[in-house]
Amino acid sequence: MTKNETKQGYRSISRRILLSLLLMALAPLLALGFFCVDRIGAVYDEKESAGLEAISVSKQHALDTFLAERMAQVKNLAFTHSYQELQDVGRLSQIFSIMKSNSSSFVDLGVIGMDGRHVSYAGPFNLKDANYAESLWFTEVMRKNIYVSDVFLGFRHVPHIIIAVLRNEAGHSYIVRATIDMEAVNALVRREMLGDSFLINGQGILQTASKTNGSIMETAPMPVDRLTHRDSLTFEHRNASGEKMMVVMRRLQTMPWILVVMDSAQGDFKILHNLQLCIVLFMLGGGALTAVGAFWCTRRLMDSLRKSDEEQTKVNTMLLQSSKLAALGKMAAGVAHEVNNPLMLIQENAGWIHDLLEDEDRSTMQNYDEIKSSTEKIQEHVQRAKGITQRMLGFSRRMNPGRTEVLINTLLDQSMQMLQTEARQREITVVRNYDTRVPVILSDPTQLEQVFINIIDNAIDAMGKKGTITLTTLVHERGVRVIIQDTGSGMSRETMQHIFDPFFTTKKIGEGTGLGLAICFTILEKLGALLEVASEEGQGTAFTITLPAEPPDLPMGDGE
Repeated sequence: MTKNETKQGYRSISRRILLSLLLMALAPLLALGFFCVDRIGAVYDEKESAGLEAISVSKQHALDTFLAERMAQVKNLAFTHSYQELQDVGRLSQIFSIMKSNSSSFVDLGVIGMDGRHVSYAGPFNLKDANYAESLWFTEVMRKNIYVSDVFLGFRHVPHIIIAVLRNEAGHSYIVRATIDMEAVNALVRREMLGDSFLINGQGILQTASKTNGSIMETAPMPVDRLTHRDSLTFEHRNASGEKMMVVMRRLQTMPWILVVMDSAQGDFKILHNLQLCIVLFMLGGGALTAVGAFWCTRRLMDSLRKSDEEQTKVNTMLLQSSKLAALGKMAAGVAHEVNNPLMLIQENAGWIHDLLEDEDRSTMQNYDEIKSSTEKIQEHVQRAKGITQRMLGFSRRMNPGRTEVLINTLLDQSMQMLQTEARQREITVVRNYDTRVPVILSDPTQLEQVFINIIDNAIDAMGKKGTITLTTLVHERGVRVIIQDTGSGMSRETMQHIFDPFFTTKKIGEGTGLGLAICFTILEKLGALLEVASEEGQGTAFTITLPAEPPDLPMGDGE
């Protein structure tokens, strides 16, 4: 399947999911909205008191929600920020700005110590030297831990209410105090009200201004005592001009305040027309919000589906690579067994020649030393070839690492020596920064030599001609750390993500198999070592090998 076909398939699935979500979400919303609008028409026939009570319930809920949200915001602020953070005026101002952006009803914000003075303050007033130790709200918050005041003038001589929260942090107490704009409360009280509505406290003192019963902080002529054992009260009342009014008094749940809603007993309920409009707007807003939510959910689902498909593709690729490695392992095992037979014959004959030379007189043989040296070299290289075949067998079955004392500096020199001719031909300089304190470790020198040769050979190929290879050894805990660094072209991040994948290579076709670093990684993993790489394009590459003091013990059955 082509990329274009895949994209079209995703788009088709996305459209179907989006349509299904919209139908499931909008159908109930529209049905509920039309049902509510239809039922409002029947409310016109009900008694006026019932309509006014409904308005009072709505306003009570709005006010309770408003006050509860503000109390929760201040309480959350007090308990989710440390004193060290809140006493910073800059940080407090930043927090206050966020609160203002979420709710414009906050006027200022302050942190007050137990002496009644500000520790820090954010707001438009100059209250730095104000002392609240004698204020009623200060005493109440010390007693109740959280306190919302009645309307009062305070130091700023403007009617307002405050929300104060006492916080004890690691034995240190302080108060977080926020001022609420009474205009916001008044707006909620008067919203969608043709008659009069206001708030009073338990003593009948106005907490918001009334159209017909006085200004804020004056006493309203309301029968508060009749509400002592009730949550709501509906009655008729004549105002100062003698007009008959229908009054509903209802207690708030969040504050010891009473909501008073009153309207002319002869008036009609025009507010219900506004309520119908609100429902229509709610339907439109809810529909828009539902559409946005459905679109967002669809995007998330499609992203998840794409990610799942990509992961499945990677798994399939890894399975394909695993099958290739399995085939390569079988082939390597066959080659190793075939090579071992002539190697054994060569070794036996070289040993036989060496034994014959022992019976000869050195003085009578012109090339005695050369022949003996040649047989020894034959035996040495046969052993090396055997080591190679053993590593080839490692592709087909897991092999336990050897445990031989290894001098890393010497082994690194031997590995470099095998590539010294090629490095010299390419005018590559080799710098050795060996730490003479590196300890002798237990490891498999043959496998380590293969790793070093592989990485150094890659470094030479990466530089082409001219450059520097730096070989560094360091003591690391009880083990050794080896760093092989080149000044080549480096690698991109995308390339670095795949360099240890089997068959991945950046070399030209026919120049590399893509198995070198994968083999190195596998060998070092068996040796309990860690292989890390750091590279930047144009800056070269550094391979870091961290070797333990000895390889781990592999479970039984991991050997040959």
